[in-house]
Amino acid sequence: MFTERLNELLETIGAGNKDIAKYGGFDRTNLSRLRSGTRRPGRLSPTVEKLVSGIYLFSDDRNALKELCDVIGMDPDASAPQIRQSIADWLFEGEPEETAGAEKASAGSAAAEKKKKQASLRSLAERLDSSMTLAELSNVRLSHLVHTDASLISRYRNGMRSPLSNPVIAEQISHILLHRILRHGKEKELAALMRLQDGKPEEGNFTAWLFQTEELPERNIHIAEDMLGFFDSYTAGSRIQLPPWESVAQGLDPADARGAYFGTEGLREAVLRFLTDAVKNRVSDLFLYSDEDQSWMTGDPAFLSAWASLMSTCVGNGTQIRIIHNIDRNLSEMNDAIRSWLPLYMSGMIESYSCERQREHRFSHTIFLAPGSACIWAFHAAGSESEGLYHYETDPASLSMCETQYRSLLASSDPLLKAMPARPFDGSSDLTVIQKELSAATMPEELIRSFDEPALTAYWKDVRAAFLRRLSEDQVKVRECIPLAAADAFTEGKVFTESIPGRGALAYTPQQYAMHLRGIIRLLEEFPNYRIYLLPETPFPNIRLFISQIRAQIIHALRPELSFGFSHPQLCAAFLGFADNLTDQTKTDRNSLRRCLEAAAAGLY
Repeated sequence: MFTERLNELLETIGAGNKDIAKYGGFDRTNLSRLRSGTRRPGRLSPTVEKLVSGIYLFSDDRNALKELCDVIGMDPDASAPQIRQSIADWLFEGEPEETAGAEKASAGSAAAEKKKKQASLRSLAERLDSSMTLAELSNVRLSHLVHTDASLISRYRNGMRSPLSNPVIAEQISHILLHRILRHGKEKELAALMRLQDGKPEEGNFTAWLFQTEELPERNIHIAEDMLGFFDSYTAGSRIQLPPWESVAQGLDPADARGAYFGTEGLREAVLRFLTDAVKNRVSDLFLYSDEDQSWMTGDPAFLSAWASLMSTCVGNGTQIRIIHNIDRNLSEMNDAIRSWLPLYMSGMIESYSCERQREHRFSHTIFLAPGSACIWAFHAAGSESEGLYHYETDPASLSMCETQYRSLLASSDPLLKAMPARPFDGSSDLTVIQKELSAATMPEELIRSFDEPALTAYWKDVRAAFLRRLSEDQVKVRECIPLAAADAFTEGKVFTESIPGRGALAYTPQQYAMHLRGIIRLLEEFPNYRIYLLPETPFPNIRLFISQIRAQIIHALRPELSFGFSHPQLCAAFLGFADNLTDQTKTDRNSLRRCLEAAAAGLY
């Protein structure tokens, strides 16, 4: 009966073995054995607990909860524990008495497994929190010791961010925690926490325990988090002080008319000459492409500063810059490049592209062109660039040839990163939103009327229409990851809407916030493809993120005009990986979520 009912249930909700195994957190080969009847689990076994959890979470996420409940004879509006219990009862209904005996025999092992699970700190955030407690360190104190912000330590501690996105901070945290715990004489308590059978806590095994690599997401997610953290902390005042371009020009030989430069240092000399001439001549365009390792640009801080000064001056002169990025670079290289280019991207004077043509890894190529003025070009066997030859052309025929070559690449390229208006809900693919405030798009109309603010009304009509259009696509999902405001924050007038273009943020009253929560509940009921994930706090307080498979859009929370987007497939995949990791930590079923929002709204009256 168990096998027949399990197969019936999975067929009804349209779930495969891989789906249930993923949602339940166990090996799909176990499910294959359950479905074939070669394995019969105990009623209270950990396997059944995971199986039931997988069935429920899959049904809830795929909007098949009604179909599931129709089969098991349960009200879809019942609580999650009640539905889970009914799934298990239905699966084992009619089982012979000896199976019940087997269930009892397995209860002891299930209880032991549960106790073991509770004793094991399964996430980095839990281990960090427990270690900080043993070390008697507050967020503020640890932040001072590692020279960062206390709010970032708080996000590490609750799992919204990971110190592994910054290896330097991660190493410092590990070292400080271990030595402080040992200094406080709590070696035995730490050994118990680490479940050490023999030996004592020391640098190597403590770091391995704290940052258990087997549970970590892929490295690209940490690179994405590091990049997003950089955007979050970036402001116009974040820019380093650059030397005036005249001082850069003074260090160059005005009589330099070489037609060839050699090696990395030669390329740097050629680039400074090229950009200085571009500044002096106020050229209208620069065309840039290189698939070389970027260490020629980022490896020397003095050169990078001079390069940035000249590029910024070109932008200030009105020079339009087109750059074709090498899409085959790894994300670490892309991260370094974007950090260097971000202030220039913010100017709106740079058009960024990625070329669809596959790169030939045997060779590297460089074209830096100011049409009608000068060009640096090179063709090398990959890896030989540090001793390679860089041609400097000023001959009109050569410049024309270089421009033809560049435009050929440009014709096969798509926009990569560019400034854009803040229209985040446009599109028709799955979308994940991460921000610190409730979205204006989810405001009900009665709330808009209560604010009586023309700028908000105009903005709401625009984003609400795009939001509903996206939700109306049957196969499109919209996920919002947001924290709820604390009840005591209203007394200080510190609960705000998102920033409204031309108006800024507006303060909620408790009643208005409750109105917004009830509007979200109605959306959840009307649109099964809309989900909310409640965060303990936002991972990035200064930016709003809108992430899909084909675009990642970043909007400055206080300055929406500072909005730009990526279409780089690797970057979008890495940002989505970060978002998935976030939702995995905070996911809850639809019924529990509704009750949580209802309780939060009721508590504001």
